[in-house]
Amino acid sequence: MGHRFTADSLSAGSVPHTAAGRRTRIAEGLRCAALTWGVLAFGAVYAWGYWPLAVVCGTAGVLGLWRADGFRLAAGTRGVAALMALVALAALAQLVPLPVDVLARVSPRGASLVGQLDVRVAHGLVGTHSLSLDPSATWRALALYACFGVAALGVARSSTRSALRLAWFVSWLGVAVALIGVIQKPLYAGAIYGFWRPMTHGTVFGPFVNKNHFGGWVAMAIPLALGGCCAVASRARGQGVRHRLLWLSSRDGDQAVHAVLAVVLMGVALALSLSRSGMLSLAVALIVLGGGAMRRYRGGMTRPLAVALVTLALFAAVDWAGLDKVVARFDAADTTGLSGRIPIWRGTSAMVADFWGTGSGLNTYGIATLFYPAVVPAHHLREAHNDYLQLAVEGGLLLGVPILIAIAGFVVVVRRRLAASDGPAYWVRLGAVAGIVAVAVQSAVDFSLQMPGNAALFATLCGVALHEERPSKRLI
Repeated sequence: MGHRFTADSLSAGSVPHTAAGRRTRIAEGLRCAALTWGVLAFGAVYAWGYWPLAVVCGTAGVLGLWRADGFRLAAGTRGVAALMALVALAALAQLVPLPVDVLARVSPRGASLVGQLDVRVAHGLVGTHSLSLDPSATWRALALYACFGVAALGVARSSTRSALRLAWFVSWLGVAVALIGVIQKPLYAGAIYGFWRPMTHGTVFGPFVNKNHFGGWVAMAIPLALGGCCAVASRARGQGVRHRLLWLSSRDGDQAVHAVLAVVLMGVALALSLSRSGMLSLAVALIVLGGGAMRRYRGGMTRPLAVALVTLALFAAVDWAGLDKVVARFDAADTTGLSGRIPIWRGTSAMVADFWGTGSGLNTYGIATLFYPAVVPAHHLREAHNDYLQLAVEGGLLLGVPILIAIAGFVVVVRRRLAASDGPAYWVRLGAVAGIVAVAVQSAVDFSLQMPGNAALFATLCGVALHEERPSKRLI
């Protein structure tokens, strides 16, 4: 008997040559372009970076939802979409103009700061103001949230094959990003890519001004690439060494080998960056990925292969980057003090007490800190280095409760998807979930998701975790 493999390779044509098929291909191309632009344009932190990124993501999402019979959400995701809309409505509520006397009763601290920020309010020239200290900043954050949310829903409408192609592309992009970091590290002389000098001081690594933001991106990309690798491996058929060697010589085998090499290279780059939050969050993601593999597959080669890949990626990357350097980084004197973050969190907690009800306004933490004592001498803090605390300040209960409900709804739907999935769909979904967990862990000590490029990858992971497990038609 000869060896047998599944016939649907990732690169084979899978989209009908119809109007809907063309829209699907365009949407996939736009997603890849957005992910590339988002990471290579310094995380898209500048206005010239994040506005094109938002437009491309939103367009890709709309095309992904557009079918011949109209716009349709992925099966089972209407509740998630409704909860996402609820979060947007809560943010919009912060932008509704309120009479100043009402504002003073609803948000006393906010009203006092508005009087100092807006001279028109201070002198009684205008009688209304929104809950947000800076409405333009809140509008900007809301627009980005809407575009990334639509992008996630568009990815969720994709088939398993499309999700695998996306994971395959992220692994290639991860190779490029990792190589930039590895090559640039010994040559860096104050300019990213050799010509762009960051506008703010930071610990540069790769395309990012802050190595922790690089760590956040890689910690999301590695689990997705590993999930894609295991998905491809799960399609192999046949037993024995001969069949497995023959499979390695197939197109699926070549893709799996590439994914492993991409994961190792990204891991090496992450270790070289010495981002503690990135390494710790990746370790948690790998535990999630390995645990998911062990619970689901208790026999055959799939389970040991998944565990072996996780172990190889972790130890090979650390060893190649230098175990002594990594150990020394975690043994540094500022590790127990979390690099000075504890005083920042204490100051932020005091701000939470002032804005617990309605918040200071989405994306206004940096404005609010202007009126509080500096916890870091000679530095103005624009981020809390903890996204959860920062959202508590900016959103209060008004925004925080809908966010918690939306997260709970997302978790419920993804758990159902995982329980019902099998084969490639399960693996790519599990990889996306592990990447989401990684950045969720890192967000407790950093703010990677405030980089629009990282947020675009996060939205992609959310879409892959929710994607429809449906067969794709193959046309020659």
